[in-house]
Amino acid sequence: MNRQRQVVFANRAALEFAGVEEMEEVLGMRPGELIHCKHGHETPGGCGTTEFCRYCGATNAILESQEGQPATNECRVNVEKGEGEESLDLRVWARPLQMRDEELTFFAISDIADEKRREFLERIFLHDIMNTATALRGFSWLLNTNEQDKDERRNYEDRIALLTERMINEIQAHRQLLAAERGDLKPAVERVNSYVLLQDVFTSFCQPDRLDRRLLRSSQESASVNFSTDVTLLTRVLSNLVKNAIEATAPGDMVTMGCREDADHVVFWVHNPTYMPESIRLQIFNRSFSTKGPGRGLGTYSIKYLTEKYLGGHVTFTSTEAEGTTFEASYPIQWRGGQSN
Repeated sequence: MNRQRQVVFANRAALEFAGVEEMEEVLGMRPGELIHCKHGHETPGGCGTTEFCRYCGATNAILESQEGQPATNECRVNVEKGEGEESLDLRVWARPLQMRDEELTFFAISDIADEKRREFLERIFLHDIMNTATALRGFSWLLNTNEQDKDERRNYEDRIALLTERMINEIQAHRQLLAAERGDLKPAVERVNSYVLLQDVFTSFCQPDRLDRRLLRSSQESASVNFSTDVTLLTRVLSNLVKNAIEATAPGDMVTMGCREDADHVVFWVHNPTYMPESIRLQIFNRSFSTKGPGRGLGTYSIKYLTEKYLGGHVTFTSTEAEGTTFEASYPIQWRGGQSN
């Protein structure tokens, strides 16, 4: 690329990545335009000039190389694919390159989606399963002792049943997301009541180990609306919304959840008092982005992905210092199912 970050040469692999046949088709493009980044055409200046680009690993690597320093970054980008979007996890390299009197940048891209999936499996999925299995082992050991009364024994049995169900849900959630990304997921549409579904999710989180000293409240003004959806997938989405809100909230603070009817849609919402800075807001739905460290980040991504691709809905959020953060997930009351484009 030249100093304006425009392509002056691309190899065959780059052309295939861009989905074109001839190099002339990409000459003059910037990286985001070449890979069809959804933000590549949002401003007259093109790739590298939107508010999202301030946190783009590719843009920052290129700018660093133009200062004379080699750079390697990870880049999470949503690209246009047909009438929809696809999330990519990339690793990018940028190196200064001097040719005759011109300063260029040598830029390389590698798809690391499989690496990120393995990272998630090892650091999050297996970690969560191990925590649940360890708790199961502890309660099983207590159950086998002879030092508890009838009520204590019943409590241990209830805890074992709850932890077993939680472990099954973790495994099913992982399988569902993998199936969704492969395009193999088929929604099973049925009628459900919004208030009943909300209370089911609320009850599942009203456990001391899940709240970890946070407070959870279900709005008494929530609407009772009968609508059509895939109950299993929507429960997964709402659970992730609540889980994320709890993790973002300080001990002693309140997370509130509720639902309302809005024209021909039912809207579920979850509020927490924490404010998200711009650097988080602009990346929150990227596949591997997380505020919780490497190897995390599928929770918010899966909320949007499952809602908009498989449940016919839409996810939005607002975050201000005065009001905190509220996520809203809206779903049509009359929905026949089917995968969105």
